[in-house]
Amino acid sequence: MGATAAIGTLVGGTALSAYSNMKAGREQQKMFERNAGFADWQAADATTRGEVNEKRQRQATEGVIGAQRVSLATQGVDVNLGSSLDVQADAAYLGELDALTIRSNAAKEAYGFKVQAQDYRLRGKYAKQEGVMNAVQSIIGGGSSLLLAKYGGGPYTISNAGGFANPEVRR
Repeated sequence: MGATAAIGTLVGGTALSAYSNMKAGREQQKMFERNAGFADWQAADATTRGEVNEKRQRQATEGVIGAQRVSLATQGVDVNLGSSLDVQADAAYLGELDALTIRSNAAKEAYGFKVQAQDYRLRGKYAKQEGVMNAVQSIIGGGSSLLLAKYGGGPYTISNAGGFANPEVRR
């Protein structure tokens, strides 16, 4: 192999390695961005489910209070006075507490997914940067190999006859 071909092979291999590293970093970033999108969707879903369940809890509480009023009224008790009013107030209080707990739990779940999405985006950013750094490292390594081959100092040199020569190999 002639010196020009050897240099061409080294330069081509270096360029291919650099390109591959850059592409790998970009592809990893895309994967992390997709995962972040899924986490964003899960956060929105958790919020929506929380809102729906909170509303359902309030409706259920209204149903319980209504059933209490009917039961008390059929027993001839005035539903707007005394202990019957206290029972309804307690049911309303506990029902609202449950609704607020549902809201809080949904917010915490959504927050967890938002943090996960942010983590994925940072991982993607760093994967892309790592691809760039690996590409630069490939270029520097290829340039170093070329210089060592041209000016000596490594196991292989470019011989005057063309191609790489290994001085350790006896002919």
